[in-house]
Amino acid sequence: MKFENIQNGKFEIPPQSLVTLTFMGDITELQYMSSYNHQARTLKISNEEYVEVSTGEVKRYEDKRAATRGEAENSLRKTMRHIRQLIQTNITDVKNVRWVTLTYKENMTDPKKLYDDFRKFNQKFSYHLKECGIKKPEYICVAEPQKRGAWHLHVLFIWEEKAPYLDNAGFSKMWGHGFTKIKSLKSGDSIASYLQCYLTDLDIPDEIAGYFPDSLKETGASSGKKRVVKGARLHLYPAGFNILRHSKNIKKPLKKTVRIEKAMEILSGSELSYQKTFKMFDEKGFESIVDKREYKGS
Repeated sequence: MKFENIQNGKFEIPPQSLVTLTFMGDITELQYMSSYNHQARTLKISNEEYVEVSTGEVKRYEDKRAATRGEAENSLRKTMRHIRQLIQTNITDVKNVRWVTLTYKENMTDPKKLYDDFRKFNQKFSYHLKECGIKKPEYICVAEPQKRGAWHLHVLFIWEEKAPYLDNAGFSKMWGHGFTKIKSLKSGDSIASYLQCYLTDLDIPDEIAGYFPDSLKETGASSGKKRVVKGARLHLYPAGFNILRHSKNIKKPLKKTVRIEKAMEILSGSELSYQKTFKMFDEKGFESIVDKREYKGS
């Protein structure tokens, strides 16, 4: 898929068009697409075989590796978008949040042990908070692979009111596996953008680049340069690994499909904070204009 920018203000969403509104805390995203590509890339023949629609080639499922670069990128894009939306939905006041990093002293490379250790730690932490008379927070937990193979965990603990003081020494003792770091978020911090930038090494198209203009670098020769996010991590994730965990009461983004006129009525009084319009197309003739906007307030 290729992308081509359309200058903001040079495109208007046609009247009566359907758009999708995604409500995330005090942020609402509006997205319009002129066309959708519903063509399947593969067609299942049996439990053992499938056809590549574009070529007609019959392949066996064991030859289709979920860890291929393209499939991994598509999956990670969706995951990082989901993480971003969860963070935006649940963090509306940074004073209620503590950002915690949990690391291993040893070169711990077992993904199963990673989440088992976090589960045990979270039980200890919850018990400690209960003893202190502090309500248990919700959490969003994201795994980060290191180049040496070891894992880190980034955890956002989210309270309904101002977050309590957390002593790092005691916190580290409860974790028991290595270094810990506790941070409060300052006004203007964009933890969603940080995680989206830092945990991926994706080729960044223009419609995403606007979220983190200061976190991109160019790679490759001048004739074939591409922009990627600093901190390349994609190739370090095991195939099928779930990098995201969260508590059961974390709020989910609310989506609604309405006519553009109704959408603008709903967004009346909100401030447009981001807009990107672009055309995406492929070699098979598919083409669609996409308009993405973010609004703050209500």
